[in-house]
Amino acid sequence: MREFKCASLGNNCTWKHIAKTEELLADVVALHLRDVHGMKAVSQDMVGKVKSLFSNPPPVEAKAAEGLVLKEFRCQDIGHTCSWRYIAQTEELIADGVALHAREVHNVKEFTPELMTKVKNSLHEWKG
Repeated sequence: MREFKCASLGNNCTWKHIAKTEELLADVVALHLRDVHGMKAVSQDMVGKVKSLFSNPPPVEAKAAEGLVLKEFRCQDIGHTCSWRYIAQTEELIADGVALHAREVHNVKEFTPELMTKVKNSLHEWKG
């Protein structure tokens, strides 16, 4: 198991992810950088930098991550014409990403419990 924290790149972001392999973790990090931070492409240099920041998660978190599957949220699934999507292992991480996107792109001032429920109900397993 390997872990990556987005803040380790200097981003003001609480997102983190744990994956079984470095390859899968690098893929998920690239999706996060593209979808949340607007990075058009992840260069080989950036992949190297990201991989150098991988760490071993605490044993409790690694154990908890073993049974988790990646979930996907698509903005269009809740009625927007927006093609933005977010992939993570937990609903909490997805909620963080969706709240940021909703505020910055859709001018949503408050991420209400009703909106959170709508987001959670639209999640589905990411097939890759």
